[in-house]
Amino acid sequence: MRIALLTDVYRPGVNGIVRFVSLCRSILQEMGHQVYIFTWGPSTPEDEPNVIRTFGFPHPDPGYHFNFYYSRRALAVLRMMDVLHANQPLVSGWVALRYSRRYGIPLVLTLHSRYDMLIRSRLLVPLPVTRALLGAYLRGLLPHCDAITSPTPTVASFLAELGLQIPVEVIPVGVDFRKRSEKNLTRADIGLPSDRPVALFLGRLVAEKNVRYLMKALTHPALDQAYLLIVGDGPERPALEACARKNGLSGRVCFVGQVSLEEVPAYTALADFCVTASRIEMLPSAVLEALGAGLPVLGLDVPWLRAVIQDGYNGLLVPVDDLEAFVQAWARLMEDRDLRERLAAGARETAQEYDARRMADRLVACYERVLCGNRTRMNAD
Repeated sequence: MRIALLTDVYRPGVNGIVRFVSLCRSILQEMGHQVYIFTWGPSTPEDEPNVIRTFGFPHPDPGYHFNFYYSRRALAVLRMMDVLHANQPLVSGWVALRYSRRYGIPLVLTLHSRYDMLIRSRLLVPLPVTRALLGAYLRGLLPHCDAITSPTPTVASFLAELGLQIPVEVIPVGVDFRKRSEKNLTRADIGLPSDRPVALFLGRLVAEKNVRYLMKALTHPALDQAYLLIVGDGPERPALEACARKNGLSGRVCFVGQVSLEEVPAYTALADFCVTASRIEMLPSAVLEALGAGLPVLGLDVPWLRAVIQDGYNGLLVPVDDLEAFVQAWARLMEDRDLRERLAAGARETAQEYDARRMADRLVACYERVLCGNRTRMNAD
């Protein structure tokens, strides 16, 4: 099968969508499919073969470029595809719909995030206004797609809130647990103690990740011996570093910046558990990476996290806006080794459900269904 993965962002950007697209490409090619990535922006040394780029206007976020068309060279390849798989409703979804109609190629669209909450956190637009505009846009896009997928069931309720009754196939994000980092790393290398439990935050440092909540928790007296390893980068980093200095946390919060996907296991191996305070995501691969490393996850009791974390089995969930409960749960994980080990066993067990090859099998089955449906319609016409 010839598969086109369309995305607004690709390398050198590093985020959940880049991970998803890159992993899909790798696993689907292992299965014998021909996979092409269509995006915008200049070529980079990180590009794999069959990354087809068109000129795009740069965006402040690394890896993002925008245009509303593909080049003639790109279209010469795209028109030969069996299926188009867009990974954002904006802009790739709209572009994919145009070319899907033009060339008669079935279209799959994956919704990776709560876009209403994302827009509000980035642009400070009131939520009712955001939802009204987003709902109008999605009503013009989603009914024309051959399949809609999402990492968690919560997207169906999200669409219902926007007044859309659209069937959604849940295909969880996968992680390639076979990969192991060749980088040898110790806590001493990055200035962390070897005799204290360390919490890990893995992800982009942007407002919607709510890392400031974690920093606030660390100022509580109950966590005066807590250490936090932050792996990732983004526009929030300077403010977070300033917050750490202001509150005397510099010796207990370690910022290592962005690391390659291949190096992530070297850093997860240094931690004892994972912390997240994000409220608006679907299912970030960072949480799955943590589970695969046997790290229990501490987070807020929100739908996206509740879909994968069971309180007391593979992590701990605390009520939203209850900072005291979050602090006490963090302290429990630090102090109770038996609890950490029990939750770690549940984490490793849960991770097996999200193996990348299972995800790829389900994607291929989805592609085959829409391809079959498209052929049936063409024969009927």
